[in-house]
Amino acid sequence: MPHATFLQNYRTFTSGNEAHPTYHAFCGLFSLSSIVSRRVWLNMDYFTIFPNLYIVLVGDAGNRKTSAMHSAERLLLEIGNIPLSAECVSKEQLIIDMVDQERSLDGLGEDPSTANKKIYSPLIVCASELSEFLQISGAGMIGFLTDVFDKQTDYEHKTKNKGCRVIRGPFLNLIACTTPEWITNYLKADIISGGFSRRTIFVNESEKSGRIPFPKITDEMRQCWLDAVSYGRTLQTVKGPFTWHPATREYYSKWYTELEIPKDANIKGYFETKHIQALKIAMLVALSEAPELVLKVHHFETALDILRLVEANLARVFQSMGKNFLNASSTKLLDILRASPVADIKVNGAIAKANVIPLKKLRTIMWQDLDEENFNKVLEHLMQTDRIQRFSTTDSGGVAREYIGVKIPQ
Repeated sequence: MPHATFLQNYRTFTSGNEAHPTYHAFCGLFSLSSIVSRRVWLNMDYFTIFPNLYIVLVGDAGNRKTSAMHSAERLLLEIGNIPLSAECVSKEQLIIDMVDQERSLDGLGEDPSTANKKIYSPLIVCASELSEFLQISGAGMIGFLTDVFDKQTDYEHKTKNKGCRVIRGPFLNLIACTTPEWITNYLKADIISGGFSRRTIFVNESEKSGRIPFPKITDEMRQCWLDAVSYGRTLQTVKGPFTWHPATREYYSKWYTELEIPKDANIKGYFETKHIQALKIAMLVALSEAPELVLKVHHFETALDILRLVEANLARVFQSMGKNFLNASSTKLLDILRASPVADIKVNGAIAKANVIPLKKLRTIMWQDLDEENFNKVLEHLMQTDRIQRFSTTDSGGVAREYIGVKIPQ
C-alpha cells in the first residue's frame, strides 16, 4: 500500500477541527512551501519560478480560519529551522529580518544557472489579521510584498539615513486571515486590481466544516502529524532545479495556450497569472509525494484541482469590493450635485427645484474615480432609485446639452 503523502497526512491530522477543508488544504501547501523555501525552483529560461505563496484566508469572524493557520504555524515550529516573522511589523523591520536570515545553499556545483541561487534569505509570515500586518506601513508594505514576490535578483532597499540594505535571494512566504468586510472597506481598488492581488490566492469560505462539540486527536491523526514532521525535516535537505517530464511539457503547453481569461476585471488578474500559481503548487504536490525534483502530469493536474477549490468563490471576494467602490463614488457624485447651482427642472410633469450640473462637467470631475463604464453604472443606479434625474435642453443655436439634477427636498 503506498505511503501517505505529506499533504494527505496534514489533511488527516487537521480533519478533527471545524475549519473548512479548503483552508487546511492551502495551509498544508503553505507549510510545504515554507519547508522547502528557495532551495528548489523551476527554470523557465527568461525567469525562474520559486514555490513561495501569498495566501489570504477570507471568511466571517469565528469561522475558524485562524485556527487553520495556527495548525500550519505549529507544524513549522516543530519541524524547526524555519524563520518566522512577527505578526505586526513595519516594512523596514521586515527587510532587516530578511537580511538577517541570509543563508548559503551548498552543493549546487559550478553550473552557471545556479550562480544566483547559492545565497537566499527566507522569511515566513503568519498573520492572524491582515489588517494589523499592513497597518504600520500600509501601501509601502503592499509595494514591498508585490516587488519581492517574484524577485529574480537581490532586492535593494535604500534609506536616507541608514544606507542600503540588500536582501540576497529573497524568499517571502505569507499567509494571513481577514474578513470580507475588511477587504470591502479598506483595500483600495487599485490595490485589489493591481500586482498584489495577482500574486495572492484568496481562499474565501463562508462555512465551517461542521460543529464538533469535542474535538479529538485520534492515534491515527497523531501519527500523521509525526509523519508530516519527520518528512518535513527530510525535505529540508532537498535542493536544486525541477525537471519536466516530457509528457508534462506537452500537457502544460496545451493547457496554457488554451487557457481562457475571463473578461471580468475583478478576477482577470488572477487568471492572467494562474499558470504561475499552478506551477508553484505542482512543485509542492510533487515534493509532497517524494523528495524528487521531477514534474509529472498528475502533479500539474492536482494543482489545477486545488486551484478550482478557490475559483468557485473567488469572484465574491472582489464583487463586494466593487460594490463598496461604486457606493463610495455614488456618495461623492451626490455630494457634488448637492453643491451645484439651483435650477428649475421638470420631474414627473411638475416643476421642481434641483441642484443641476452639466453631464460633461460631472464626468470631468469624476474621471479620476470612475472610468466610463462605472460612471454610467453609477448614473443608471441613481436614476433607477429616483435619486437623480437626467434631462437635456436645447440652446438658441439648436445644440442639445445634457444635465444631471438632484431634487431639493421641499
